[in-house]
Amino acid sequence: MFHDCRGLEITAASDVAVAAFDKTIISYLGIQPDAGPNLKAIFEADPDMVMAHVLKSYFFMLMATRPLQDRSQKAAADARLRADGATAREQLHVDAAEHWSHGRKRAAIALWEAILVANPLDALALRLAHHGHFYEGDGQNLRDTITRRMFAWTPDTPGYGYVKGMQAFGYEETHNYEGALKAGHEAVECIPENPWAIHAVAHVHEMRDEPDTGIAWIQKNQPNWIAANNFRYHLWWHRMLMHVDRAEYDLVLKHYDEDIWDPESDEYLDHVNNAALLQRLELHGQDVGERWDALADKCRGHKTDQSLAFIDVHHAISLSAAGGDDAKELLASMNNYVENSGDDNARSTETLGLPLAEALVAYREGDYDFVVDTMLPIRYELHRIGGSHAQRDLFSMVLIDATLKSGRTNVAKMLTSERLGRLPQNAWSLAKASAAGIEG
Repeated sequence: MFHDCRGLEITAASDVAVAAFDKTIISYLGIQPDAGPNLKAIFEADPDMVMAHVLKSYFFMLMATRPLQDRSQKAAADARLRADGATAREQLHVDAAEHWSHGRKRAAIALWEAILVANPLDALALRLAHHGHFYEGDGQNLRDTITRRMFAWTPDTPGYGYVKGMQAFGYEETHNYEGALKAGHEAVECIPENPWAIHAVAHVHEMRDEPDTGIAWIQKNQPNWIAANNFRYHLWWHRMLMHVDRAEYDLVLKHYDEDIWDPESDEYLDHVNNAALLQRLELHGQDVGERWDALADKCRGHKTDQSLAFIDVHHAISLSAAGGDDAKELLASMNNYVENSGDDNARSTETLGLPLAEALVAYREGDYDFVVDTMLPIRYELHRIGGSHAQRDLFSMVLIDATLKSGRTNVAKMLTSERLGRLPQNAWSLAKASAAGIEG
């Protein structure tokens, strides 16, 4: 029996296979572009390693597209064929891969949590549980799945800095900003090349409406995140949100074109980043030109994915902005998915994703009453489609703008007053409050 770098038993043919597995996990935790090649190296060393097939299944699901979900199911089935001699922990991973690849995400999360009870140093289960709780909108477990394992981790444990970065993000999403800053800075001091931790601290500055400090933090750490995989575009996105808050719109468009927009990328987070930034610019009264058309060209290939409601609602923004029938086709596909699928995401799509997508399309069409009538009753439930507070803040901005454009002044006063309670110096919030008739 072999052991990984944190001492967990692992079924493998050689030390070479185990070393390749450890290297792949570090690449995943560090959001590095070599995770795929490192996974390939595991297979070259040990084609029958059960955790290699499990990891392949997980990686396909992380891409969140329907065609890759089919490949994830195949990889999970391949893992099952090799599971007889695996450890109990590895067999639970096989179970989790099967559940997740068939749309039973909550069952997979429960299994990762079960793994971590006996194996708190299982970095893969820990990162996946963190990811799963994030897209369930479960901020408390996003935080606590990490904090309840910290007793087992020390600064000498391989990957400790990555775990502290996860803890920082969990603290931030539960509004413990001081705890997030402390954990985030420790994480970066431990492992400077730590995009998730750098991003967690950036979130704190976004939520505190501290654009100057946030921009300085992201710029200072740019050498440590610029080599990340496509997640580096998300760090650029965070910086651009802060430049939007400073009304530096020409600079934002310049960086959008040069540092965020990737004409070759078809990854969902890039689509989300792009849609969210362009929509915010328009909410700030800026003309983004024909950029919507190029983004919509990418989104058209994903109208029938329905992997995550959070992704679909951003596709609704992009497709409706470009015009044509694509947004209506997306809504029809989402409705068909709700009626014919029994997976976990279908329920989130039914209750939240589809109504929100319909409202976002209606906003583009100028039906502001529909937007308000649809979004107002569900706004406190929208966290359940996943994403961060910073990402979902876009929906709050759309709703406020719709209340003003529909002439619902009293509702606009309530919502802008509410927002000012959280962001009292935010220029956009102050402008909307003034438009609603709230005197400064």
